[in-house]
Amino acid sequence: MILVSNGCSHTAGAELESCTQGECYEKAWPKHLADSLGYEHTNLSMSGASTNRVLRTTYEFIHDYIIQGKDLKKLFIVILWPGIFRTELYIEGKFTSYNYDHHWAPMLVANAEQYKTEYLPIHYHYFKSWVTNTTPYQATCEYYMTITNLQNLLHRYGIKYLFMDAANSGLSRSVEVNRYKIHIDKRYYEGLANPENCYTSLCRDYNQKISTYSVDSGCNSHYDEDAHIWFAKYIENIINKRNIL
Repeated sequence: MILVSNGCSHTAGAELESCTQGECYEKAWPKHLADSLGYEHTNLSMSGASTNRVLRTTYEFIHDYIIQGKDLKKLFIVILWPGIFRTELYIEGKFTSYNYDHHWAPMLVANAEQYKTEYLPIHYHYFKSWVTNTTPYQATCEYYMTITNLQNLLHRYGIKYLFMDAANSGLSRSVEVNRYKIHIDKRYYEGLANPENCYTSLCRDYNQKISTYSVDSGCNSHYDEDAHIWFAKYIENIINKRNIL
């Protein structure tokens, strides 16, 4: 069996080894979970990732798996969905400063100043327009539709999975969003739309510690390896209680 994880910095293991938003897959919770289950492990996550990227890269992984003639029933996919105010843009050619994720440019509100120098003006203006015009209601509707999209793909191929939120991302509480939310299978989504039952809230409530690297960088939002080990056990308990595997 292979555990395939995806998400943002909280799944990638950001600031576990340095004061950067890079990846540290070997110390992040998915690796600890895979080791406990006796599974192989593939981590698709990336710091700064959006729900769009999670959907896209999981689709790509499954497509390649099918093309290679491998058994999809051997996959177990676990995802911590990133916040709603993030997106990505496909850019032909190279970026101003560097290329990222095969031409896919991450766009998240927290990095607005950084993008002024990293992206060409036309791409930066697109980002600013997206930030200005995207309401919490629209972002929430798109969030639920993205999750349902991937859920339906996994159901189609009989792939076992578990979803959860990485952080409290300010979802719209309008009753209108229930038209989209209702299609999500809660059996495989721990704490759907519950801001107190996401990764960062649970780590806080269970007195887990922020990584010293995250403190030193001023980010103060990424937890240390002990927290990742604790969270892996938390997820494993959910898997066992729900008989997901």
